[in-house]
Amino acid sequence: MKLIHMSVENFLKEVDSNTPAPGGGSVAALASTLGASLTRMVGHLTLNKKKYKELDENIKIRFEETFDMFANLKDELEKLIDKDTDAYNLVMDAYKLPKETEEDKKIRVDEIQKSLKLAIYTPLEICRLSLKGLYSIEPILEYGNSNAITDLGVAAIMFLSGIEGGILNVKVNLSSITDEEFRAETLKEIDKIYNDAVKKKIEILKVVNTYLV
Repeated sequence: MKLIHMSVENFLKEVDSNTPAPGGGSVAALASTLGASLTRMVGHLTLNKKKYKELDENIKIRFEETFDMFANLKDELEKLIDKDTDAYNLVMDAYKLPKETEEDKKIRVDEIQKSLKLAIYTPLEICRLSLKGLYSIEPILEYGNSNAITDLGVAAIMFLSGIEGGILNVKVNLSSITDEEFRAETLKEIDKIYNDAVKKKIEILKVVNTYLV
């Protein structure tokens, strides 16, 4: 059964087991998926309100386009919950390849490197999509139902958690990559993602806290 189709209880049991997957990568993807879901929730709680209906039409178009975008973002992040576990299994399969002859060893090394790059793609995509979520939340934050403003704060925290978890999973695989150019480019990208994400999360929470005591 796919992880995304499990009940919350069964997913937790699957993580709390003696197998290494699903692990941190799938949990990071889930965190960001929850961030997208919370953002959508605030949208749902806004659309039929009198205050929203009185907004300028251009504002409503922007709000609803953002609302729809988060539905697509949530779907993409959902897929990564399972893809991260699948990628881990590919790496493990590569390490299990025979190494009896020199040719075996060469094939094994090549497959390990190939599978590690594939394994990096999934958590890197978690980071990219999560950053997109943080940078897209503004219309919901500005015009959304203020009674649910703290949910957007939690959404921002979840997106950053997904990014931080994704980065750890990128780095653990990157440490075994021999392609120095690939390593350097990937490290540069995740450093930028992290710095941008922290800045944006602080900005969002600053707005959220203006509504609170």
